[in-house]
Amino acid sequence: MPALAVLIVIVIVVAVALYLRGRGGVSQSFSTPSARELSEVDFKVEGATAHVYFDTQVPDAGADDMLTSLIGREAMRIFEGKASHLPLTEVRNVAAHGRQAGQPILVTTVPVRAPVEMDHLDAPTDADFILAGDVTAESHDPLGALHDMEFGRGGGYTGGTDELAPLSQELQIPAKVIEAVAGPGGTMLGMRLEDLITGLLEAAGYAVVEQADGTKHASKGGMTSYLEFVEHVPGSHPELDERSIDGFIMRFMGSHADRAMLFTAKYGPYAIYEKERRNDKVMFMTRERLQAFVDSVAMV
Repeated sequence: MPALAVLIVIVIVVAVALYLRGRGGVSQSFSTPSARELSEVDFKVEGATAHVYFDTQVPDAGADDMLTSLIGREAMRIFEGKASHLPLTEVRNVAAHGRQAGQPILVTTVPVRAPVEMDHLDAPTDADFILAGDVTAESHDPLGALHDMEFGRGGGYTGGTDELAPLSQELQIPAKVIEAVAGPGGTMLGMRLEDLITGLLEAAGYAVVEQADGTKHASKGGMTSYLEFVEHVPGSHPELDERSIDGFIMRFMGSHADRAMLFTAKYGPYAIYEKERRNDKVMFMTRERLQAFVDSVAMV
């Protein structure tokens, strides 16, 4: 085909696309980019509203404030990621949907460029956030997602008192997660970190088995994770100590597990970043990182 004819065809295609974009009330659907950090979600635009559909299960009583805020924030971040390369300048609202009784249900609508109501949480960076989209309890792998995250440095212990508040007072846990771990009418108050994390993993579909030495293995989808837990004893130093860090890595090397994660109610010292850099199979889920894990499980 002559070059002039090719140019004319291209001009016609572009003109048609611009015409359709400018028509009011025309529904637009876009596929999700294949970036590793984005999970697939259903996404479409109708008029001035972008709709994001998650497979997140919404309780029969509806989503509480924490789950509503989490879903709204994730929907907004997905929208912002798409807006960087798609023609979405006319969108004014982002509608976030979950699933209830097998059907999509609107959870919240967030105005574009307006902050989501999550003042009680530190908003993570785009690199830090887990986007849990078109997944099910069978396929969702929070431990794998956490291993892929770049948490950055900082946000840990800043000195002062050695006393730490109970995790139940610091973590923002949606009601559906509390019920999955503690049962109907249950509470996280007084619950040990190990019991909390084990309950969350089992709620996410992991088979958690205690080993003879008191450590645990969590298995799902053909992957086995070696787990250790370090509680914070009142009066002890609020940062994870070097002996616990090195011992955890050594024990993991003899466990034959695919990856390893240490959960602790203590803050993480600078040394953990170097350990993770040298061995990408280990991850330290310290106090300042635990909210990300809770959020990932809540999105199932």
